[in-house]
Amino acid sequence: MGKVFDALEKSNQKISIEPLASDERKNQDRDDSAQVEGRSQSNTARFDKSLVTILEPHSFESEQFKILRANILFPTSGKPPRMIMVTSAVPGEGKSFVASNLAISIAQNIDEHVLLMDCDLRLPSIHNRFHFESKTGLSDYLTGDVPLSSLLVKVGVDKLSILPGGKPPANPAELLSSEKMTQLLEEVKLRYEDRYIIIDSAPPQLTAESSALARQVDGIVLVINYGKTKRELISDLIEILGKEKIIGIVFNRFNLRSSTYYGYGKYSHYGKYYGTK
Repeated sequence: MGKVFDALEKSNQKISIEPLASDERKNQDRDDSAQVEGRSQSNTARFDKSLVTILEPHSFESEQFKILRANILFPTSGKPPRMIMVTSAVPGEGKSFVASNLAISIAQNIDEHVLLMDCDLRLPSIHNRFHFESKTGLSDYLTGDVPLSSLLVKVGVDKLSILPGGKPPANPAELLSSEKMTQLLEEVKLRYEDRYIIIDSAPPQLTAESSALARQVDGIVLVINYGKTKRELISDLIEILGKEKIIGIVFNRFNLRSSTYYGYGKYSHYGKYYGTK
C-alpha cells in the first residue's frame, strides 16, 4: 500500500477507503430511436465473464462497484462528475474492466443513462467484453461523415449504449485531439442531463491523446495494478493529469489474504477503491 499512499501524499490528496473488485475472473438505453438508430445486441447476448455486474449482480464484487457508483453520483461537495475518464499508468492494469463494470453499475441505477466510449483507439477492447464485432466506431466518426447514430451499440443492458473504438487509425493522437472530438464530447454530454459518459482511455504516459481527453472530462478514475506499478509512475501520472481531476483510485488485483490491515480474510484477488474527497 505504501506506493500509492506516498504518491497521494506528494499530491496532497485526502482519501477515503472502500474495497472494490478486481479483474482476476478474466481467462436499453433510453428509447432514443428518433435520434439514435444504432446497432443492437440481443438481450440474450453472451457477455465476457469479467462483466460481474451483469453476470453476478449480487456478488461481493458487484457490491463494490455500487460503492464506487455511489461515490460518483453523490459526491461530498459540488455536482456529480458526468463525464469520467478511466485510465491507468501502464497497459494491462484493468482499466477496461473497471470502465465496463462501472458503466453497467451506473446504468443499473434507477434514473441514470450511460454512454460507454472506447477511446483507446490504438487497442480498442470494449467490444470484446460485450461480445460484438467492432467493424466501425469512433475512429470512423472522426475520420469521415459516418453519423454517430449508426455507430452506437445497445447490448441488452437497460439504459446503456456503447460507442466502440472501431478500426485502429494511423493517427489516434490527432483524431482524439481534434475539434470534431471536442464537439462530440460536448454533444453527448449536453444531449441529456441524466446521461453519464464513461471513457476508456489509453495510459496518458504512453499516449498524447489521453492527456488531451483529460482536459475535457469532469473527473478521472485511475486503475493501478497493486504491488506492480512503480511509485514514480503513479506520482508522475497524478502530475500529468492534475490532482484536481482525480476522483478515485482503484487498486486492481489486490490480494486480501496477504493483508490484515482491513481485516478482510475471506476474499482474495479483489482491489481497493480510493475515493478522493
